[in-house]
Amino acid sequence: MQRMTSLFICCIGLLASTTTVSAEMTESSAERFADEHFYDIVMDHIQGDDPTYYHMTDSENITFGPLLETYIPSSSCYKTGETCTFVPTKEFAATVFQDDEPVNVIGTYEQSANTYAFSTFGSDKETPKALMNVKGDLVKYTEESAWFDYDGDMLTALTSNSKQMISGDAISTEAFQTLLIEEHESIEGNAEEGMMDGADAYSDEAESNKPISSTNRLIGFALLAMLPFGYWFLKRRKTT
Repeated sequence: MQRMTSLFICCIGLLASTTTVSAEMTESSAERFADEHFYDIVMDHIQGDDPTYYHMTDSENITFGPLLETYIPSSSCYKTGETCTFVPTKEFAATVFQDDEPVNVIGTYEQSANTYAFSTFGSDKETPKALMNVKGDLVKYTEESAWFDYDGDMLTALTSNSKQMISGDAISTEAFQTLLIEEHESIEGNAEEGMMDGADAYSDEAESNKPISSTNRLIGFALLAMLPFGYWFLKRRKTT
């Protein structure tokens, strides 16, 4: 029993130390975070995994494009009669270059006031090159994974998803707003219909699928890690 307790404490310690290292990887600005951590993050990914997962090779010749702050449609873009504007997300994205070729996208975001942390690394093959063409504000419509270059009046599609969404290469702010309102109303209508058709079933499913806290996840990982040792311990008791 004492051995089992020691192993449990060891597992918890390892998990806690991993969480602490991740939490400490922050900087006071997006630029500083990029300078201090982007290269190491990319290398950790391509050395720890198959680099082809990231459209990359094992080359260490890694550089980065300029940091671009991302914007999203404000709530006014979904309301008729209001002026559609775009608000900053406090997340910054940059193209990852390997051997001078645009291959991926990496990002950092403001975790709390003046504290920036790692947000994402990974994209399709098209987006890294598309981000190199941004001249205005970088607008992302998350629901469609669509990226646009916004000059204050027109939104220019940067990727094939963007062009498919607006059925063209560019769209005015007013027309984009109309598109968002129509799409939003369609989504709400479908959601209301689904709720009316299966309210009872949804209630039962929601009750059985409550989110698991991060603490419970850590305990679960620790218990899983202990299973082989538990088996070894019981086997020794049987043989002695």
